[in-house]
Amino acid sequence: MGKKRFFDDRLKYLSFIQNTSEKKIISTEIYPHIARLSQNKSYLRILDAGTGDGTIISNVIKSFHRYHAYTSLLITGKEISYEDLKNTLEKMPDRFVEHPNLFVTMTNVKFSELGLIENSSKIKNKKIKEFNLVLKSNNSFEFNSQIAGSKLGNFIKKNWGIEIDNKGRTSYSNPCLIRIYREDNKGHLEQFLRNDYKNNDYDLIIASQAYRAASSVEVKVRNVIGPLMKLLNKSGKLLVTHSIGGPSIQKILKLAFKDKEAFPNTAKNILEYLKDNPVCENSLFRYVKPKNYAFDFKKTPDQTISELFGHDSDAKLANILYVGQIPEKDIQNLESNKSLYNKVLKTIKSQRRLQFKNEIFSISKIR
Repeated sequence: MGKKRFFDDRLKYLSFIQNTSEKKIISTEIYPHIARLSQNKSYLRILDAGTGDGTIISNVIKSFHRYHAYTSLLITGKEISYEDLKNTLEKMPDRFVEHPNLFVTMTNVKFSELGLIENSSKIKNKKIKEFNLVLKSNNSFEFNSQIAGSKLGNFIKKNWGIEIDNKGRTSYSNPCLIRIYREDNKGHLEQFLRNDYKNNDYDLIIASQAYRAASSVEVKVRNVIGPLMKLLNKSGKLLVTHSIGGPSIQKILKLAFKDKEAFPNTAKNILEYLKDNPVCENSLFRYVKPKNYAFDFKKTPDQTISELFGHDSDAKLANILYVGQIPEKDIQNLESNKSLYNKVLKTIKSQRRLQFKNEIFSISKIR
């Protein structure tokens, strides 16, 4: 195994999603786009290009049922993490009860391979490992038992591994595909087991924190945004949201690491790059001006000390370092400089409100 990367640390990830309201706010930003999906289709296809712990994909399904109660939802989640796959699947039983005509697909392949996974037998000479789970009965207790059952569990344990090369790049051990749907909807959902979609077109693609903030615009477009744009149908929309820090976050990061810029580019830079370096013909797409939104650090009750998250100031700093994607080596250097470290903590304590900022933008395929 190669070197561990900062954003692979599970405790830091859990600290961030528990101590901030980011998942809730991102979901709120997505809901209007779910409402505006076509009302004239028998089925709609949505891709969550990085499910994380499953909160956003679960909320998307809930909102989909609110606005499209009788439309079949074919939703695909991309997630390489074994732990996040399990967390996502644990949130699905209730969704199958609320929205019976739901077809969930989970995969671990790269963004550039998402267009191949549904209708290929191999990717890069590796055989695609497939598991189809047809849920019997009509209640969440039974669905939960089947999703958490040994057959699917054994498939995941055997196949859903990761490999990390000597440059710290993460990839799958095996390309995998898990499909789950209800038996009482088998008649009209089974056709999607082997589909004939052209380019695997999606009506909506959600890319939340899908790349490192510090990556260059070129890397973000080449590895993530470009491949996802190619998966849109002729009226499809790609929603991209990412961190930009915000004044209070950037102030602290600049104090702690004066020679580093955690957020070197913005959505505006990405859209300008796309216009000058089109993935496809620019006339095929409409680029919507980015929008900023904010979310807060949530204080622990009575400022109690948590074994997982530590003191309030320490937890805030950990979350700032996480969102800034600061490497472990730089964090250790900061901690060893006691004078600077204490100055950073003092600055954090002086702020009455710790607010993080993200931005969201969309790219729609218009023809």
